[in-house]
Amino acid sequence: MQAAFAWIEHERAGLASQLAERLAGRAGSVFRSAGEATCTAIAEGLIAALIADAASGKDAAGREAMLALVQRFSGALAYADLRHLATSLRSLVLAAASGAEPGERQRVEDWLFQLVLVGAMRFVAQREQTFQEQAARLEVRQLESQLEELKAAFAEKTRLLEVIRQASTPVAPVHEGILVVPLVGMFDAQRAQMLTERLLNAIGEARASVVIVDISGVPLFDAEAAELVIRTSQAVRLLGAQLLLVGLSPGVAQTIVDLGVDLASLKTMRSLQDGISHALALRQLRIAPVVNGPGRGR
Repeated sequence: MQAAFAWIEHERAGLASQLAERLAGRAGSVFRSAGEATCTAIAEGLIAALIADAASGKDAAGREAMLALVQRFSGALAYADLRHLATSLRSLVLAAASGAEPGERQRVEDWLFQLVLVGAMRFVAQREQTFQEQAARLEVRQLESQLEELKAAFAEKTRLLEVIRQASTPVAPVHEGILVVPLVGMFDAQRAQMLTERLLNAIGEARASVVIVDISGVPLFDAEAAELVIRTSQAVRLLGAQLLLVGLSPGVAQTIVDLGVDLASLKTMRSLQDGISHALALRQLRIAPVVNGPGRGR
């Protein structure tokens, strides 16, 4: 250490003790919460850095000490704590340098200024990083909340679609051994699978021998839809039942012919009434008119 700065070494113990006392004595500060031992370590470290930089003519030790201090209290250090530290250290050091040469005093002033500047810059950078991390965590929580809402909405939509599909693919018994399935809306692979499963279950439960599928409510009955119905018919035949396809309009019939789809394996009829009449005939039944007898109203 340069002899010109011998007074710093002479005042070292007193400066560290007084600075530690001031740090620990300020109510509500992060230093007081850290305890007297921590305050003593901080004070001794800063005075040691001042002595080292006075000897080297640089500010490296002071910068390192201040950066370590701000990092140590990351997130808990307030600007008021940093200001209290800087003002306390400055007043104590300059009071001890009252008898020093003007050049020595100016050197100490410059060192203190650099110390405060480094501390302030590091404090601001760290606070900005903290704010960004908090904002990022908040954004993540918001996104997670939105994702949960979307999942719930998707689950509800899926449930409603399933309800709609179930409601739009009813299997209704019209007579013993005869089931009617009126299809409404688009007929795709998923719906065909659902229809086949429900039909097979219904055939087993009702011991049905005839199934009438009415497609008059299907807006687009193309080659794919026809193939799906054929597959369903094949599954129905495995249970010993027959599938009747009704509701084909002339336009749909022409489209099926133009597409080259072979419906020869299916019994097709134009209307639901024709299908029911044919189903009754297959079961050796018929619809007879009600004749008014004596005593019956007309």
